Amino acid sequence: MDNRKIFAVAMLVFMAVSIMIPVQVSHAAALDDLVGSLATSTMSSSGSNAADGGFFNNIFGLLFDKILGPIFNIFGGKSDTTTNPGKVTPLPESGGVQNSGVLQGKTIVIDPGHGGSNPGAVDNNTRESDNNLAVGLKIRDKLVQAGAKVAMTRSSDKTVAAEGSTLGEELQARLDIAQANNADIFVSVHSNSNTDSSITGAMTFYPNGNSSNALASAVQSSVIRQTGAVDKGTSPATYYVLRNASMPAILVEMGFVSNAAEAARLQEDSYRNQMAQGIVDGIVKYFNNN
Repeated sequence: MDNRKIFAVAMLVFMAVSIMIPVQVSHAAALDDLVGSLATSTMSSSGSNAADGGFFNNIFGLLFDKILGPIFNIFGGKSDTTTNPGKVTPLPESGGVQNSGVLQGKTIVIDPGHGGSNPGAVDNNTRESDNNLAVGLKIRDKLVQAGAKVAMTRSSDKTVAAEGSTLGEELQARLDIAQANNADIFVSVHSNSNTDSSITGAMTFYPNGNSSNALASAVQSSVIRQTGAVDKGTSPATYYVLRNASMPAILVEMGFVSNAAEAARLQEDSYRNQMAQGIVDGIVKYFNNN
């Protein structure tokens, strides 16, 4: 160590001693930390010219961090959160409403509307039956993962009743599946259409009676939260699969294929995922409250 470094050390020691003399007892721990840190840094830096520079940097740093800082509150009195971190509350999962096992043992029938020789509404290069099935299959997978038993009225592009059956027979065949499985709820998935191509939005229908209106409200609000679609609300209706269901039943209209922008969204895999997640979230919410 040359004379200049020896002089610098001597000056630092003098400054430190002059400051330490009036220090109150409350800062004794800081002095202990200073001594320990100086000893550690001295041992780790011995025998290296490059380490000498680090040694002086440590002295200056410790002088301010351990002595001047605590005494004069140089750093605004911030506490050291690295040694005593506060409680961190984890963010909720982004997948949706927490299931908490509420779907375990529940039997849910998912009914993708139309199919086969009956494609439903067709517009803007979109077939309703294709959208209904794609979202219905995603709902099934999410529900099964959550512990529910799921029965699909159809899992491919086909009618449920035999080809050539009447519309009434086709719709009844869907309810027969729900009845045979002793379903807790029945969820029919559809896409909408209107002669006014400017109309957009999602809506959910329910029959009067039982707790179908509660199921519709839970699903509708969750779908809007997940997708950001225009909220067209819930409404009672007399559709065959609603008025003849023996269990709580709803019919979800996911959007209008007659609107070009909404038709395009309904064909996007990411939007279909959001729609399916919204419906599942609503089902979970319903069972949490009933």
